[in-house]
Amino acid sequence: MSKIITIYDAKTNLSKYIKQAKSGVPVYIGSYGEQEVVLMAAKPKTNVIKFGTAKGKIIYQDDALEGYDSDIAEMFYGKDKD
Repeated sequence: MSKIITIYDAKTNLSKYIKQAKSGVPVYIGSYGEQEVVLMAAKPKTNVIKFGTAKGKIIYQDDALEGYDSDIAEMFYGKDKD
């Protein structure tokens, strides 16, 4: 464990300690030699949506979705399309 910095020092040099935490070194903040909190990098998001990556690809295909459904047509148009 690295040294414990004071809250005042953390406030004064916050950008320095954030950079340190982002590099993988946790920063221990506390008082009277006792750690109270740990500043560390957050886990990167892995479920980021990238637009345009599915262009031309089949995302979902189900045979039950193919074809004409008279019940749905009746809900939309009020009568059967036939």
